[in-house]
Amino acid sequence: MQKHMHWQCECGHVVHANSDDEMVRKAQEHVKTVHGKDIARADVLKTAREAHH
Repeated sequence: MQKHMHWQCECGHVVHANSDDEMVRKAQEHVKTVHGKDIARADVLKTAREAHH
């Protein structure tokens, strides 16, 4: 079974991904594009949650 995770930004935007690398890439892209900031890989992974669908 494939791992599925989600990460939610403080603004409410939710990122869905099937791997840590994909999650971090999508979260960092969102934060940079929408908020003009950077977020560390460790911060994304520490707040990401495994989704059970």
